Amino acid sequence: MPLQTTVVDGPAAPWVNGADVYESMEPAFRDNLGGTPGKVEELLTRYWMRTLWIDPTTSRRIDHVRTEPGYIDLCEAYHDSVEEAYFLSGAVHLTAEGSFVGGDYFWRPPGWVHMAKSEQGFESILMMEGESPGDGSGRVSRVVRADHEAGSNPVFEGASGIGPRGYVRRAETRFMVWRPHDDTVTGLGSTRLSSKLLSSNAVTEAATVLVALPKGTSTQLETVPRERFVISTSGTVTVDGQSLGACSLVHIPAGAPAPTLSCTEDAEILVKAGGFQ
Repeated sequence: MPLQTTVVDGPAAPWVNGADVYESMEPAFRDNLGGTPGKVEELLTRYWMRTLWIDPTTSRRIDHVRTEPGYIDLCEAYHDSVEEAYFLSGAVHLTAEGSFVGGDYFWRPPGWVHMAKSEQGFESILMMEGESPGDGSGRVSRVVRADHEAGSNPVFEGASGIGPRGYVRRAETRFMVWRPHDDTVTGLGSTRLSSKLLSSNAVTEAATVLVALPKGTSTQLETVPRERFVISTSGTVTVDGQSLGACSLVHIPAGAPAPTLSCTEDAEILVKAGGFQ
């Protein structure tokens, strides 16, 4: 079967409460949320999500999530998987990385202890890498740790603790300048764009890039030997004639024929490009 692009219309998907997706979570994650069953249930009712991508083989998942005011994790914990997030709105405090608002981003290597607390609620694109040797990432999990370990890595020491991208604790994109887009990694088929590099793998060149699409943009994406995810973060984009609102996802396997991308209004996309295959 030939490789095919997958398009997920995010706004067309219903919001699902965390209590209803409990069973779909990796056992090593859901069984370690901390607290009593009643507390776990209360926590999950404040958490909503739209699943944009899930790969049971590697445990990778990409979700559009939002929380209600007063959300707070039940304990400090770390993941065996890389976790990254791009925040869309609201505000949240992460004990390992600080306070985040719309436009902020992190890429966290495995092992770093953290928890989330949000008085007003927040909305984000949340990405768990799952098994990815090139990024030093294991399966999605959650390991409960003591409060005093917040902000530390009890699993890895020194350089092995920051991963091949470094530990991007908080990139405040509103304070980053738009630069002429380098299309080497993303393969968008156009250099007449602007972008902000959020994280980059020093070995495989895998990267996560925020790209601005000016009104009237139309480009044929290139077929490249990298897996790519294109996630719309603001505005409406059109992919092979299909109009997609914010928080939609396009998955392009390495070597697959790529779609055309256009917009009739200013838009921004998050491009998550894997290493060469």
